[in-house]
Amino acid sequence: MATREPPKPTEPLTFAVLVFPGFPMMAFSSVIEPLRAANVLAKRQCYRWIIVGGTKGAVEASNGVVIQPGFYAEDAPKVDRIVVCSGGDADHLVAEDAAHWIRKSLRNGAHIGAVADAAFFLARAGLLDGHACTLHWTSQAAFTEAFPNIELR
Repeated sequence: MATREPPKPTEPLTFAVLVFPGFPMMAFSSVIEPLRAANVLAKRQCYRWIIVGGTKGAVEASNGVVIQPGFYAEDAPKVDRIVVCSGGDADHLVAEDAAHWIRKSLRNGAHIGAVADAAFFLARAGLLDGHACTLHWTSQAAFTEAFPNIELR
């Protein structure tokens, strides 16, 4: 009986976590920690991640913890996935450099997601046009009022 060779590891998927001032640390951790844990359990690097600032300089989370992103939207490298993480002001957030980078990344094959209230930012930037999204129930009424043509699931 022939033995099968184990599958060769593929290149790790690269995630970019795009953070804006006031981002919730719990949401930020909920993106990175499962990726880290998966790498540990798989005993190889399935995922890697970078932190991208939506604004220049250090970014302060809602709990006061300050992080220094490795990149900013205008100089971020090609990634496979982008997860936008923004806080309670996401319904007013405008960041053209970040939206431009996301659009360029989508054209290059990336996929996007959002945690906390970042769907507001994506919708305002036109990045959810023609798509459905999910959102925490406490934000659904405000989102539907602001973006009635985007389907919530």
